[in-house]
Amino acid sequence: MIAPIPFEDLEFVLLNAGHDLSGFHSSEPELDDFLKEDALVNQNNLISVTRLVLLKGVVVGYFTLVNDSIEVRAVEECDREESYHFRKYPAIKIARLATHSDYERFGIGRSMLRKIFAVSITLSHYIGCRIITVDSKHSAVDFYKKFSFKQAIRSPGETVPLYLDLKNALQRISPES
Repeated sequence: MIAPIPFEDLEFVLLNAGHDLSGFHSSEPELDDFLKEDALVNQNNLISVTRLVLLKGVVVGYFTLVNDSIEVRAVEECDREESYHFRKYPAIKIARLATHSDYERFGIGRSMLRKIFAVSITLSHYIGCRIITVDSKHSAVDFYKKFSFKQAIRSPGETVPLYLDLKNALQRISPES
């Protein structure tokens, strides 16, 4: 068993032009290409925001977030808000999430989700943000499901649509529970 890297040892920073990304390699070349070729351009164009995860100055992971929505009918009945009368819930999407291949199985993915949850909770104090979505690669579905993501009620294609109801997740971990 590999000991996880403590969350407190990681630094989460906004991607900028000064970062050297040449040494980052994940198990998914398309995620590497996005980080090195498109992430900063998209960020500068207000399309997405990418945060790097640093361990002693080394890029060990990254995630990219975007605004999203999910159709109410794609969410399980138990996660729906009875008083909500619109077709879609506001959401934040994990557009990309990758761990450096040398740091897989050290808890980096878990730490990135922890940070994403914190960002989502903060945003929910300023804008509607009920759901976290991700179009997961088939190979990563089990990873997300470990953290209570559920498969959206629609057919998977090249990716598997998953979601997490932030309100219900917060109620499960709240001290009053």
